[in-house]
Formats: sequence, C-alpha cells, structure tokens
Amino acid sequence: MKKCIYIFLGLLIIAAAISFSGCASFANGIKLTLAEKSFSEKADQHNRDVLNCLRKHDANSLKKMFSKKTRSTEDLDAQINAAFDFIDGNIEVTDKTKFNSYGMQSSTEHGKFVLYVISPTVTGIHTDKGRTYDIVTCEYLVNKYHPNYVGIMEIDIFADDGSKCAIGKFLK
Repeated sequence: MKKCIYIFLGLLIIAAAISFSGCASFANGIKLTLAEKSFSEKADQHNRDVLNCLRKHDANSLKKMFSKKTRSTEDLDAQINAAFDFIDGNIEVTDKTKFNSYGMQSSTEHGKFVLYVISPTVTGIHTDKGRTYDIVTCEYLVNKYHPNYVGIMEIDIFADDGSKCAIGKFLK
C-alpha cells in the first residue's frame, strides 16, 4: 500500500514538472512559479502543523485545518481521536524525519489557478516506543468549482506494520 502511494506521488511530481512554466525558484529540483512557490511553502508549513497537532494531541487545531466540506460531512472528532490512539507512543521529530511538500496537481484557466491540490508527506516519524510512521495529507489550496473543499480533505497515517489510519476523506 505504501509503495502505491509513493508511486502515485512520483507520477504526480513528474506530471507537475512537465506542466510548470515561468520559473521563480526551485523546490526539490522542480521549477516553480511564484504562486507555486507559495503553495509549496504552505504545504511544508501544513506538514509541520499537522505533525505538531498529532504530537501535542491538539484535536481542535487539527480539525480547523480541514475544509468546510470535510468538517460538515465527516465525524472528525472520532477520527482524530482514533489517530491519536493509532500512534503508539510520543512522536519524536529526529533527523530521520523527512518533510516533502512536492506532491502537486493543478489546472489553470486564463493564467490563473482554478485547481491546486497538494499531497505533502512526512516520513520517518519515530515514537518513544520504537514505532515508525509516515503521513500523507491531501489538501486543496485552490478549488474554483468547490470553494468549500479548500483545506485538508484527508490525512492518512501509515504504521511500520502496514496498518493505516485515515482522518477525513478525499473528495473530487
């Protein structure tokens, strides 16, 4: 399952790299426009915020990061509490913890983004009980057609034993 996600993220990266134009800077070796650089920075910060909320068991702050649609259709309180229980031990951010903010998909109309989806990951999350986890977040930064989808739609937490815990649900 984990391998499929990494393959999917790799394909997203390749597709995004091919479609980018107007270089402003690089993120993970990919040319980014100014807007995309801003989105990449936002994805990196959201990665850190999600991990911090999970580490501190801060359900309220984590819930606020989700889209209006997800907050209205999912039982986030129960799912967030299940995620806190799923992670065995206290999260320790180490030099093995990697933050990757480059999983992106976008479309434009008349030079403006109408859709921008990010799938940032945090890998190599260790706990004081010797467990390791990876987190994949799916988030709309722009969605012209469904503005209430903007925000985190889904957070998937993968344990080193292959088990998974999901918070929210990705909507297309």
